[in-house]
Amino acid sequence: MDELKNINGHFYSEFNPGWGGFAEELFHYTSRYYAATEAFLRNLSGKRDFSMSGYKAAHLSEVQRQLMAAVLAQPPDRRGALAIISIIEAVRDRQGDVDPAISRDYLSEGRALHPPATHPPCGTGRRQGGALPSPIDPFLNLAERLQIPVAVCNHHVELSLHQLAEQLDSPNSTLRSNLQQAIIDLHNAGYMIRNHPELTHAEARTIADEDAV
Repeated sequence: MDELKNINGHFYSEFNPGWGGFAEELFHYTSRYYAATEAFLRNLSGKRDFSMSGYKAAHLSEVQRQLMAAVLAQPPDRRGALAIISIIEAVRDRQGDVDPAISRDYLSEGRALHPPATHPPCGTGRRQGGALPSPIDPFLNLAERLQIPVAVCNHHVELSLHQLAEQLDSPNSTLRSNLQQAIIDLHNAGYMIRNHPELTHAEARTIADEDAV
């Protein structure tokens, strides 16, 4: 039997770890940092004109919430991003229904059980001699190249979400794709992205307990 989570008396599929904190932003609340989630969906779906402006997770109807959970239970991909965008656009337009075709696709697939990601112990960063490369290496390498300060602290990847969104909207399609995949990989490795406005490289090195750039 598939494992479900109980939220206020309703049962929903467990989210696939590849969505990371973006799932919380889409399903539970929509903060002022939604631009990173918006850019993630924009790039994943290929809909470069998509906007989350006006969307609030609190306005999801029950059928929309059920469908959103079913989509978020699957690994992030273009089809899932387009399904989520369809839900968001309905919520923005104050419509409580869902696209029947999307509902058939996801609610008939069943709820897949996705075990929670296990966290490697802190202090196993990429620069320790003889250690295996950290699963967040691709993300940190990109951040270093883009000169975005990042601190990995207590399995949170702290950086400015404003800077991250800007890079996810880069005109360079290869950069966008590489960054998108790096984000999914770090989510799957059990790391969570957390907003740290105005983080500097010096501060990142000071607060990090695993790695920093």
